[in-house]
Amino acid sequence: MPRILLLFIVATFLSACQTTKPDKIEDPYGAFAVGDSFTPIRDADFSKEMKRNIPNPESTILFIYNHGTSNGGHGQKCYPESIPSYARAIVRQHDNTVIFYLCSQQVSGKKPGEARYFKRSVELELLLERFKRHGITSDRAFLLGHSGGASTTLVAAADIPNSFNGFIVSAPGYGYAYTGESKESDDLAPYYQIWKSTVEQATEKPGMVYSFKGDKIAPPEDLDFMKEMSNITLFVQTPEDCGISDFHGYPWSRCFREKETPKIWQYIQQRISAAQNQVSNNTN
Repeated sequence: MPRILLLFIVATFLSACQTTKPDKIEDPYGAFAVGDSFTPIRDADFSKEMKRNIPNPESTILFIYNHGTSNGGHGQKCYPESIPSYARAIVRQHDNTVIFYLCSQQVSGKKPGEARYFKRSVELELLLERFKRHGITSDRAFLLGHSGGASTTLVAAADIPNSFNGFIVSAPGYGYAYTGESKESDDLAPYYQIWKSTVEQATEKPGMVYSFKGDKIAPPEDLDFMKEMSNITLFVQTPEDCGISDFHGYPWSRCFREKETPKIWQYIQQRISAAQNQVSNNTN
């Protein structure tokens, strides 16, 4: 299938999966999702909207969502309205939770070590510092991501583990989503190997990783090395017949939302409790 046509199908699919229809803005920096509200913003409005959407930072659980790539890792596209349905379900069901969808500004270079998912760790660290100054501590901050955004999150787990408390990602594509090429291909092998070696260093924080059988963009076998990582819970799922034919987009399905959201929320609560217990032990 021609890549341009595939990109059009993916963009159409993501638009169809959005749970709200906010007004679009030019050059979005991201969006806040709180309860049923959804607010795309520009960078200039970030501080004001952070205060408005997070009036009680000391009791807020923050999720930063990292979007995937749609063009082989070069250039940048961002669709803030396309937060996966499980993530939106969390903020609808639980008070004092907020998602910030980050429109990454990073662009890949020409070498494997210059891929955007490495650069986005710095971007995430600076963003988490902004939230920390507002009053959200690292023990109440979590990273979410899909495809190339999942790859970004896993690299961040290696680079900046003290900046957040845990991560939930789906269909990691090591920064090259939608190419449909294998990790053994001449083009992608160097990128895969440097990404893999980096992720293997992400051992400080427990996290959840979902992959889906039949996903040709992010094949589950690319993640076999994670089975040896004791801090990662790797789910290799067979997608149910739930109205989604592109298994790479399964986290947007009703089936995934209904079955996995309770597990994800339980994991979040366990991580917060573990952090609180550690603080208590250190002060005694």
